[in-house]
Amino acid sequence: MIKNIEQEVKEITNWIREYVEKTGSNGVVVGNSGGKDSATVIALATKAIGKEKVLAVSMPCYSINKDFEDANLVANTFGVKNLKIDLTNACTEIENSVINELKTNDTAKEISEEAKINTKPRLRMLTLYMVARTLNYLVIGTGNKCEIFVRLYNKMGG
Repeated sequence: MIKNIEQEVKEITNWIREYVEKTGSNGVVVGNSGGKDSATVIALATKAIGKEKVLAVSMPCYSINKDFEDANLVANTFGVKNLKIDLTNACTEIENSVINELKTNDTAKEISEEAKINTKPRLRMLTLYMVARTLNYLVIGTGNKCEIFVRLYNKMGG
């Protein structure tokens, strides 16, 4: 049975509010890509606990500036602070370290494309949890049912 949207929003925001209170957290951290999933989560979190307890974090990594502009638009729309933590240098350093070690041991000449693709979400996960732990916040995921169904959802950094 499909619930009406008002009821669904009420249940989600109540759950977020209760969970934040139950854990004694100061708020929530949301990875902010500027897309519809992060915008929806920011909107729900803001409605649940107030904009002052929601922190958006944009984490460009070889990204175009338009992505950050979109993320800022989302943050400004809901009145939340948006941190920009550029992960490009960290990603490059990790990839260089791995490939240098693999080459040294005659194991591989380059990193696979799948490995490169997975590096970004893992770095974003690390960043979100570092920010959250520092501020006594919770990380709130932005995955959706479709991503979960096809097993592409990655709460730990998607």
